[in-house]
Amino acid sequence: MRVASRLRTLFAATALMASAFAAQPALANKADSTLRWISRYPIDSIDPYYNTAREALVINGQLVWDTLIWRDPQSGEYKPLLAKEWKWVDDTTLEFTLRDDVKWHDDTPLTADDAVYTFNRVSKTEAKIPVPTNVNWIKGAEKTGPLTFRLFLKQPFPVALEYLSSLLPVLPNNLYGPNGEAPAVEKVVGTGPYKVTSFTPSASISIELTGKYFKDSPKGQPTIKKMAYRVIPDNSTQIAEILSGNADWIWNVASDQAARLASRPGIVVKSVETMRLSFITFNTRETATKNPLADVRVRQAIAHAIDRDKIIKSMVGDGANVPLSACYKTQFGCTQEVTQYKYDPELSKKLLAEAGYPNGVTLDLQAFRSRDWTAAVAGFLNVVGIKTTINYIPYPAAQERLAKGEMQLYLQDNGWLSINDTAGPMNVYFAGDSYDAARDAELTAWVKEAATTVDPEKRKALYDKALKRISDKVYWLSMWTHPNVYAYTQDLDVPLYADENPRFYFAKWK
Repeated sequence: MRVASRLRTLFAATALMASAFAAQPALANKADSTLRWISRYPIDSIDPYYNTAREALVINGQLVWDTLIWRDPQSGEYKPLLAKEWKWVDDTTLEFTLRDDVKWHDDTPLTADDAVYTFNRVSKTEAKIPVPTNVNWIKGAEKTGPLTFRLFLKQPFPVALEYLSSLLPVLPNNLYGPNGEAPAVEKVVGTGPYKVTSFTPSASISIELTGKYFKDSPKGQPTIKKMAYRVIPDNSTQIAEILSGNADWIWNVASDQAARLASRPGIVVKSVETMRLSFITFNTRETATKNPLADVRVRQAIAHAIDRDKIIKSMVGDGANVPLSACYKTQFGCTQEVTQYKYDPELSKKLLAEAGYPNGVTLDLQAFRSRDWTAAVAGFLNVVGIKTTINYIPYPAAQERLAKGEMQLYLQDNGWLSINDTAGPMNVYFAGDSYDAARDAELTAWVKEAATTVDPEKRKALYDKALKRISDKVYWLSMWTHPNVYAYTQDLDVPLYADENPRFYFAKWK
């Protein structure tokens, strides 16, 4: 019965796809200037701080609300947004001066009270922000004038401006009631170009231009009047929606569906490299029995055994590349001058023999993302005598095994919340914490020093040493960058960037 049920499900999905690709796309919803976006991930809260989905960052975090500063996606330069000026008072204190022409959607002027309220609230443990690392470096904030305030850090945090430009929007003073009760949707106000018109948690959100966004914003003056976001988890249904004219924009399209979508009239399909990296981490820690991965030659053998270019070409798709280092190339401090490991199965076998495994070795390979990619990696390892037991488990369980040192090889990926700084991967995987599978004391010291050093040249030098050590010792093997495949109506123009952050405030109808 279970087999029959699976077959019925498969036939139904196939029929859906066939009907979707047979459909002709209707005109975009250009008449009333509504951009309809469908994605699989829910927006759980109207408050941008209580979401983990990137979609919430895009809509709530930068269309409804604004951050203090803005990072130019082309140049990487920080530019004034809500704050017209800022400066480092010392290594743990930032001082901001706000613009005097910004108003909330209810026409109340923006003041320092709003910023102080925001940062004092989100930095408290009791706020229970879902991603604590976004805010746990903040000690608090203090008003110094009607439009000026100081932000205090717990310790030097050189990537503070990066977080402040992307993940930490300013909320209105006393947004929550005296007992912490959330406001009704109709009472939610932001400073961004759009206001919320409707919201159903985990299902949909609609926003509309206010028509009174402050002048000279680096976001410009958006022209698309409305955006309607809906959650549809199934990729095939998303495709059916865009082909039938019920959606204007989808992303994360599967590579095998992208080519077929691109053949349909009226649909643009683009594959764009992103900052998200797939990589293998190696558990080099002591284990109850002899750990083969403690020998660098075994790790080198693994690196030489995998034809990453072939996996990219046959599975990952256009827009992907093999990263040279344990970071994304645009991230601050991401040196590319590190040891490389080319595909060489004979050298791999030789290294295994030198390490004492002439007849091969058996290792556990855990993963949580793509079964196909994982199987391909295992296949290359098996060819050189590295027999793998694939342990495909959900992300939380995989992370728990990493933290406990119960894994051996871990194929995973991370996009670092689009933080354009090498601190993203280094602070997570090489700072001596639970997710650090290498536990190299000297490496950890460099990473921790870089994480608390404000001097940019000194930070670059520290990351240069750290990344070279990581590559030389093969603590991490970068596999490929992830492309994000976008599909949208040909009537729409949206600039796309590697940080997986579509700036819809720059979008326009053709």
